Amino acid sequence: MSMPRAWGGPELEFVQQIEIVEVLAQADASAGWCAMICSDSGFYAAMLDDAPALSLYKNLDFVTAGLLLPVGRLETVNGGYRLSGRWSFGSGSSHADVFAAGALVTKDGAIVPDSNGQPQWRIALLPADQVQVHEGTWHTTGLSGSGSNDYSVDNVFVDHDYTFKLGETRRPETLYRWRGAYITNFVGVPLGVAAGALGSATEALVDKVVDPAGALARDQPRAQAALGRAQAMVGSARSYAYDIFGQLWSTLDRGDEPTYALRAAIAGCLVHTTAACLDAVRLLVETVGTAGIRRGSPLERNLRDLITIRQHILGQDKMAEWAGALQFGKSVDFPIL
Repeated sequence: MSMPRAWGGPELEFVQQIEIVEVLAQADASAGWCAMICSDSGFYAAMLDDAPALSLYKNLDFVTAGLLLPVGRLETVNGGYRLSGRWSFGSGSSHADVFAAGALVTKDGAIVPDSNGQPQWRIALLPADQVQVHEGTWHTTGLSGSGSNDYSVDNVFVDHDYTFKLGETRRPETLYRWRGAYITNFVGVPLGVAAGALGSATEALVDKVVDPAGALARDQPRAQAALGRAQAMVGSARSYAYDIFGQLWSTLDRGDEPTYALRAAIAGCLVHTTAACLDAVRLLVETVGTAGIRRGSPLERNLRDLITIRQHILGQDKMAEWAGALQFGKSVDFPIL
């Protein structure tokens, strides 16, 4: 989705990517999640010069797994670095072609500061055959099929040309102009899961008998109201997300930088979408009743998946705090906003 047209890729706009992820997540949250994460390949490739990027991504369908936070260490050596470390949350690790690994730069074991005196943080990209995936380390409430296993690298040489700092894009096209572009399709996952839950709940309530007299849930005001409220919660979150990320695209396409107000809206939209979808599915599960909590129920799985998605940094309430800070014109300690 995010590979450049110059290489033969589709270079899809933000809202197009969201829509694709949404459809996949409606069928299966883990599939949607892996598509969202692994399609970052094009954004990562845009951080490198063409020659190393094309040598790493020999196929435009290559997928990338990995954690960008600086958990590892990049020890400076002649021509590049020696990378070591162990990372968690490598979504898509079981079928990834490339791994990303965030690390602090060191020299003789000491952390190297950047121009601002802060620890220097870079992300290394390396082929999957240089990475050890620790299968079986992903046992969580939801997103069980995402293969978000731990992975490690032990003293592997990485050429400097295969590392980057967030925001160091090499490509001029609209899709790659903003340092946080790769987070935009995140909202497609909760929206898709919630849409699937709406369908499952409607189906469950059609024939559900709610009392000995044979009354149907679909005829009860409580069930009707809950379904209507949930539909509006998800629909309004979806409209807001498409609006905000459409605005972001238009801003970048004009060659403008996102304002503090737009960046605030992006941060708020991420957490609002996730929270609204989770609240809607909780309401649906409560309305459907015991059938919605049985293992094997689509609703039970939808709820677990959304609880897990809510724990991602993009879905946490911390994002709302950052949204408020940005609205006041304050910088935040999150480099992609």
